[in-house]
Amino acid sequence: MATAQTPPPIRRRRLGGLLRHYRKASGLTLAQAAKTLGWENTRLSRVETGQYQIKGDEIAALLTSYGIAEAGTVAEVTQVIDSGYRAWWAAYADVLPQTYADIIALESEAVLIRGYFPQLIPALLQTPAYAHAIISSSPRAATQKTATALVQVRQARKEILTRPSGPTELRTVVDESALYPRAGSAPDLMRDQLLSLLDMSERPNITLRVMPLSAPVHSGLTSNMTIMDFRPPWPSLAMVDHTRGGVFLEEPEDVKAFTEVFDAVYEAALPTDESRNVIKKYMEGNPHA
Repeated sequence: MATAQTPPPIRRRRLGGLLRHYRKASGLTLAQAAKTLGWENTRLSRVETGQYQIKGDEIAALLTSYGIAEAGTVAEVTQVIDSGYRAWWAAYADVLPQTYADIIALESEAVLIRGYFPQLIPALLQTPAYAHAIISSSPRAATQKTATALVQVRQARKEILTRPSGPTELRTVVDESALYPRAGSAPDLMRDQLLSLLDMSERPNITLRVMPLSAPVHSGLTSNMTIMDFRPPWPSLAMVDHTRGGVFLEEPEDVKAFTEVFDAVYEAALPTDESRNVIKKYMEGNPHA
């Protein structure tokens, strides 16, 4: 299997942003902080913008100069580099755009993922058949081989929800319109998908709500969204998906805005038990019973 030996751009960018935050909080200028490592200002500047790779012992030295001495915090920050970052998704580098690989890397580290995707079942809850139908419908899925590889990736991503040690918590809202069978799909495709939704929704780390067709206009209608929370000291981020991956929003005010929208969508959706009943009715072919 292929191995990625350096953190991908999003992790390097987040590391740089965190180091910049600590430096500014300590009151040190760029020049003063760079001097602790015998660096030029430009080198530390490139680290803080995610353009330059930094070693674990260099991170520890910077944190010490910033007054960050708590062992857990130092270990959490330096492990980004010291882990060597070996990832299963490196084997799919030929079919994964970098931003998609970034999404997977972030998912693997998130402790909580909140998401809303109008019209579709969320990727982390898709069955192989459903995922293949969606991926194959894209004009970018040029070959059967590519579609098959992307389905494998999507299924592998779900491991974060079922891993024995620290499964990620997922809170998601699914539009009722996404429960309808797609025109031209295999007869059992949607039934199996809905059954899988019910099974996954029974896990204690997964909360699934359905946005009913009767819901009034709400703030989530304009965009899909994902918000990821991480172990301290890593800040949360928001993301908007697109065909080639996603756009990451890391500024606190952006994350706060998307969090407020998600919270409004979540509250407007049906409670968990009612959501499960709606899914059961669609699975049984009696949505209006």
